[in-house]
Amino acid sequence: VLKDYYGKSSALLQQPAVGTHSASGGAAGGIIGLLEVCESDFSKLLAEAEADEKEAASVYERQTKDNKLAKTEKETSTKYTKKEIARTEKALAELSDDNEAEQAELDATLEYLTKVNKRCVAKPETYADRKAKREAEIGGLKNALKILEEETASEFLAVRSVHRHI
Repeated sequence: VLKDYYGKSSALLQQPAVGTHSASGGAAGGIIGLLEVCESDFSKLLAEAEADEKEAASVYERQTKDNKLAKTEKETSTKYTKKEIARTEKALAELSDDNEAEQAELDATLEYLTKVNKRCVAKPETYADRKAKREAEIGGLKNALKILEEETASEFLAVRSVHRHI
């Protein structure tokens, strides 16, 4: 449009001053050149911007896909981790119950063993107890000896023969 306006050959002719605006003929080539340079610069910048935008859109789409994939993987991992946690907690509860039962059985067994040991295991006698028993035994033997010495041999034999005749 600008080429048509400024590029007309009649625009290059000087016209008498008119109250309306008319095309300037002298600077027409410079303005058109400047506008062509601006147009090429803008076209170049527009092409670069469009290429950058397409690249950014491609990177965005790729990143969005990767993010969706990562999100799905993490959700799946979280789901299985939660299942594993629940399974482990259940096993822990069962093992705790088993442990409590086994501990109760062990306590009962140990209590029974303590009672049996009190009745069955011989406790060593103290020196004083052994001495007292020995002294009592010696006293009994001395008493028996004394009784035997007081009796005469004949009486002993007489009693013995009486027992034989009967």
